[in-house]
Amino acid sequence: MNLYISTYLLALVYLLAGLPFLFPGEKSRKFVADFLRGRRWALFLTLTATAWFVYILSQLGEADFGDYKLWLILLFGGAGLLSIKFLDDFLSVRALCVILLLACRAFIDSAFMQEPEARKIMVAGAYFLVVACMYFGCLPYRARDLSEWLYANPNRARVFGAIAAIFGIVCIFATISY
Repeated sequence: MNLYISTYLLALVYLLAGLPFLFPGEKSRKFVADFLRGRRWALFLTLTATAWFVYILSQLGEADFGDYKLWLILLFGGAGLLSIKFLDDFLSVRALCVILLLACRAFIDSAFMQEPEARKIMVAGAYFLVVACMYFGCLPYRARDLSEWLYANPNRARVFGAIAAIFGIVCIFATISY
């Protein structure tokens, strides 16, 4: 992935994250609540995260894990599939965190050893997502607490959504200097 594509994808992530909060209402609140505990979202995101992680494991060379690569693929693939059965509470939050962590890996790799100084905007946004995903991945119920706090006051939700959307737009404009 090159720097342009990764910056545009990161901008899309921030724009999509801010969209439900820009227009706080009952539909928006219901969408966020359904996402946090929704079985369909959890199934789709967990299967996506598991497949992506297993694909990354399958691409590792012989020097990385030697004869253990197949065992690691079976272990992590099985853990991803078993999490659907045994870790169903806030599974969509956990799976989204895994997907975003894997995406941030690709974003940061695309900016490595690149010339433009504006790439640091994208890298800062990616590292912010890494920290947020580590937090919400370990404590997924905090995503529910955050959404309840944001929707308790519509202005909070709008400000949160606006900040996310503005950062997405800033990332798009940063590509002009690439």
